[in-house]
Amino acid sequence: MEIIPNVHRIPGLKRANAYLLLGETLTLVDTGMAGDTGAILGAIHELGRKPADLVRIIVTHHHTDHTGSLAALKERTGAQVLAHPADAPYISGERPRPLPKHLFLQLLFRLMRTRSHRGETPVDATIQDGDRLALLGGATVIHVPGHTPGSIVLHFPAERLLITGDAIIVQGGKPRLPPSFFSQDAEQAIASARRLAMLDFETLCGGHGDPITSGAAGQLGAMLEKLT
Repeated sequence: MEIIPNVHRIPGLKRANAYLLLGETLTLVDTGMAGDTGAILGAIHELGRKPADLVRIIVTHHHTDHTGSLAALKERTGAQVLAHPADAPYISGERPRPLPKHLFLQLLFRLMRTRSHRGETPVDATIQDGDRLALLGGATVIHVPGHTPGSIVLHFPAERLLITGDAIIVQGGKPRLPPSFFSQDAEQAIASARRLAMLDFETLCGGHGDPITSGAAGQLGAMLEKLT
């Protein structure tokens, strides 16, 4: 699904979104759940490209619904893995991933860990707040802690585009904060969202839900006003 020119959402993923950025080479933002590798490689093929064209995978945060196919894609493509240093140890498996606060969800996450590959793979390079990436018309990395310590967002000023991971999700066509019990620090997540609302963007691609393709900044601001 093309959202704006050279930005595609991968169809057919099990739970979380992943986005493919087209240029001379390909960049993938997040990798979905374990078992989503085939859908991602299939989308690359449908665009007339090869797995070897995928040279970069940017991970917005360490949760397994965004990193589940990371190891498999790294093996198939040789792509470089980029993430914020605060989440890198969880992505690589150097530290155990924190469990949600809710007891039932803790049990569910432990069960998921025993039944699926969690996607642990080394992070090749870390990216920090303010880093500029040569993607599309230029991207800026924004550190948005709260959902996880190292959550990041990509802002594309020329395209007026925001790719948010789970810092902002979309439900019912509207921007929302992720459920507080999935976030390590819910208050910090709100503060990070307020920072995003100050940016200039028209399109918002969240970690869950359909992209908002018009008036996204205003919708985010309106949502945050209701929290005061």
